[in-house]
Amino acid sequence: MESKAGPSCRLVFCLLISAAVLRPGLGWYSVNSAYGDTIIMPCRLDVPQNLMFGKWKYEKPDGSPVFIAFRSSTKKSVQYDDVPEYKDRLSLSENYTLSISNARISDEKRFVCMLVTEDNVFEAPTIVKVFSK
Repeated sequence: MESKAGPSCRLVFCLLISAAVLRPGLGWYSVNSAYGDTIIMPCRLDVPQNLMFGKWKYEKPDGSPVFIAFRSSTKKSVQYDDVPEYKDRLSLSENYTLSISNARISDEKRFVCMLVTEDNVFEAPTIVKVFSK
């Protein structure tokens, strides 16, 4: 039996499916910032009791990771990786919120907060968009 649904019905169906799949909370979390402002990215994960450390990375277009910030849960010290484009622009808070000062268009990336325990690695991705003022 052939379908009697016209192209407009198929389009509406596709739009409804897309809206359900891509709605906030089920898909990507994004943060918007104006050029020159500070980008603030909450980790969005509950901190586990047996946390060893938290770490942030971004992903290059080929999918390879670049680690940029690390905070030990016991020492409370923060270490920033040697990534020239983020030198003196990063801040990692005690709740693992990452801030990037002086937002640039090149900061438009997929960043990932990682909380690491002895048994698991929990990840929460964030897409950053930077707009001109």
